[in-house]
Amino acid sequence: MSWVTEGTLFAVDFSAVDDEPVSPRGVFRLGDRSHDPYGAALAPDASCVVVATQREALRVDADGAVAWRIPFPAPAHSSIGLANCAFSRDGAQVWIFRPDAMLGRGDGGDRWLVVDAADGRVLAEHALPTVGQGALQVAHPDGHHMLLDVGEGQDGVYLFFGRLQGEAISVHAYPWDDRCLIDLSPDGLEFMTVGHGEEDAVFHSFPDGTELCSFAVDRFLAQAGAAGDANAGDQDGEDSHVAWSGGYLNATTAVITIAGETEDDEWSIPYVVDLPSGAVLGRLPSEPQLRGDGTWTTVDESGRLTLWELG
Repeated sequence: MSWVTEGTLFAVDFSAVDDEPVSPRGVFRLGDRSHDPYGAALAPDASCVVVATQREALRVDADGAVAWRIPFPAPAHSSIGLANCAFSRDGAQVWIFRPDAMLGRGDGGDRWLVVDAADGRVLAEHALPTVGQGALQVAHPDGHHMLLDVGEGQDGVYLFFGRLQGEAISVHAYPWDDRCLIDLSPDGLEFMTVGHGEEDAVFHSFPDGTELCSFAVDRFLAQAGAAGDANAGDQDGEDSHVAWSGGYLNATTAVITIAGETEDDEWSIPYVVDLPSGAVLGRLPSEPQLRGDGTWTTVDESGRLTLWELG
């Protein structure tokens, strides 16, 4: 797993964890890009990082050397538009979302690229009918498909999945403009979305998108009220919502975070749910970074990383 803080990406390997502190497997200096927003992706073997900005994509190796660089067309103006990149599961390819529309370049839409991770060759490119402010990509465990969520701010969000076929990207668009991708199940059979209005979490079958089960925010508020939880916002629930976070703890268990605010503070409660039965199993003490194998990590205020296990 990895996390970024103050322009540095840390890679940590938990495969041989014991009671001793774990040192980062790799540390990558991404530099100060405060004036050029970027997305970064760690290779599956932690050997390199790919960074995508509004102006270029580049691969940074463990020794800090830039292995390749892909310049993008110059933005026509300064605007919101956050590029995103993600490795395929085998690390052979990098998928890049390029927010061309918001930056006033190209034919008015965004672009989706597949790049050879070894040498930076652009293998395929696809024109998207979106005007995205940013994106999320999740690699499918089959090694071929990539899910792409493109957010258009208040105008909605669009969800696609694609795969490289020869010199083209075969793209399927889901028929929604109001569901945000959160996570893909470890076995690749399901994916999780949260409504753009943050009113519910829905679990879908992959690839067809059929709804398997859903959890509305009111259900968690009722449970919190029954437990006398004062952190669950006002009784009317007007400020309570399903946050755009959470995901799969494992193939059958997920985390749904309910958040809101009171007159004095903001609050969030990560709930654990059992997907086959639809039961709410309990809550976690803090927002987790999920690993898909029944474990998760948290980072405290001092930057200390802790690994937890579902027991």
